[in-house]
Amino acid sequence: MSRREYENMFRGAHEVAAVFAWGFSILILVAYRPPFWPVMILASALLGIIRFQKIKEIWQFRASISLNRMRTISLDMMLQRLQRLTKMRQILPIGRGFKWSQRHAELAVEMLNRNPDELPDIPQFIKTELMRLDGVSEHERTMLDKAIAMAIKGIMPPNTKPILDSDIGSPWIHGIGLSAEEEIGIPFPALPGHTLITGTTRAGKTRLYESLTAQIVKMGKALIVIDPKKDIDWVSMLHTMCKKEGRKFLYFDPAQPHKSIRIQPLKNWNNISEPATRIGQLVDADGSFAAFAWKTLYRIHRALIAAGERPDIRNTKRYVQMGVEGLAEKVIAIHFNRKHGPEWDKDFKALPSAGKNALTRLEWSIMKYADEGDTDDTIDGIISMVRHSKEHYSKMVQVLEPILEMLGSDEIGDLLSPDPMVTSDTRDSWDMRRVIDEGAVLYIALDSLSNKIIASAIGSILLADLASTLGAIYNFSKPADAYLFVDEVAEVANEQLIQILNKGGGAGIKCFLAMQAIADLVVRLGSKEKAEQVLANLNNLISLRVRSIETAKYVSDMFGQVMVRSMDVSYSSGSESSQAFTEFRSNTSRSLKSTASALIPPELLTRLPPLHYFAFVAGRGTYKGIVEYIEADRIAP
Repeated sequence: MSRREYENMFRGAHEVAAVFAWGFSILILVAYRPPFWPVMILASALLGIIRFQKIKEIWQFRASISLNRMRTISLDMMLQRLQRLTKMRQILPIGRGFKWSQRHAELAVEMLNRNPDELPDIPQFIKTELMRLDGVSEHERTMLDKAIAMAIKGIMPPNTKPILDSDIGSPWIHGIGLSAEEEIGIPFPALPGHTLITGTTRAGKTRLYESLTAQIVKMGKALIVIDPKKDIDWVSMLHTMCKKEGRKFLYFDPAQPHKSIRIQPLKNWNNISEPATRIGQLVDADGSFAAFAWKTLYRIHRALIAAGERPDIRNTKRYVQMGVEGLAEKVIAIHFNRKHGPEWDKDFKALPSAGKNALTRLEWSIMKYADEGDTDDTIDGIISMVRHSKEHYSKMVQVLEPILEMLGSDEIGDLLSPDPMVTSDTRDSWDMRRVIDEGAVLYIALDSLSNKIIASAIGSILLADLASTLGAIYNFSKPADAYLFVDEVAEVANEQLIQILNKGGGAGIKCFLAMQAIADLVVRLGSKEKAEQVLANLNNLISLRVRSIETAKYVSDMFGQVMVRSMDVSYSSGSESSQAFTEFRSNTSRSLKSTASALIPPELLTRLPPLHYFAFVAGRGTYKGIVEYIEADRIAP
């Protein structure tokens, strides 16, 4: 709706009397046929139609705000719409809705200021007939049923049913703009700006994700999904779409390792310090303990690379817990073999192997290294670890051992540290770079309901791997065309996620992050400033129903303010003592005033029905929409 002349949509349908009057005048004109009576009949009919249009508009408005709408769409219809809209309008569809304007804000404020029993409603007999017709199939309807349905169809909005007492939310929020409904979406140029989705439990976040990701699979783009709680319907939809489109579907699930692929999160890195940082940022410590943990990881990883081994979580765990003596001996041996040849240790072999002053091979090698005055940062670091106080070392790495134990042991260790030499394990081994390069669809289920701590650690380290992969793409390759979806982002948010949001757009990643409340993000990251870093990098906003007042105010502020008009009506009456008691005077005055109000008040965000949302797209358009539930035969992975 555009900003037009103010009209009170909550008044009575006073035009009914006028319609009857104009109709009666037509009968009189036909009966008496005065001069120019055809012209007069035409004018009377025209005025009657104008009045009837006002009545129809008011009744349609009442029907729109009085009835709940069910929205479903078949999978094939959704994909056809995607093909049409991507070609014609270059948008990623997000359902049906309308552009929310100042006029809608006026109606919403007026609705909020009224008591529930003051809201206009359609007659009860229409609701009764709707409920009756809803239970009668099309071929079973009588001629009378069809006539009633046709009559109601002229007033009722499409896809409606009567409100039930068990329904959640206020369907009138969408009803006030139902007549202007159209297909809406996010423009493709706006997607690299990333998208925030807010919504409380059971508000419809996963159903929205299901719709968006199904369309992205159809588009043929690389897709990475991180779902802490694992939604079976979402997994099934992605698997179904991949089968339909011939796409590669990858499923990672620590709770079902026999169905899961394996992922090596330390495979891709640009700088030798990155693997240490990925593990170190998971350590629940700060200060000297965190610094010591990172230094330990860094020295071990440098030594592993020098020894010809690729760092992974499992071999890192082994050397942290069991000591680095064997690794140090191997690294020094490689150094001297390169310097002196295969016989570099012949002097050691000539020494006695037993006795009070007997030296181990490692001790002799360290002495030889010092005597020759060689300098190598990797060897110096690993020798420092060998000579370090065992008691102090054991105390300082206590903060590091739990995370390595969680990620490097048993079945999870097999999933995150795949060994190519173990031929008996036939599960596919992947990494983030390969997923993006091959345009695969990867669904990562973290099983946070069973073990929140391990789920959070896995999600964080996989995000760190993705951040490094995007960094390599940004520096050395052409931008990718990939999408990242993270549900319940507060479960896995870390510094690497901030880097992905801040700089990942240049590498071609488009992120969608969902959360229930801003407070969850603050708790996860430890400060409001860190949470603001995440929020500041999310240019598009889709808000379903929220319960957090702070989140509702934040979202409302993002949508901005408008001037809302309202009609004030005042009445006065009285009489003077000098007049007879039957004499009195009265006065009625109306004034139209404008006040500043939120375009979308926070109260609306807390009252949205399931699957309803407000969207702020590309920094310009504000929309009210509904997520359509996809009807499809789904295939379990």
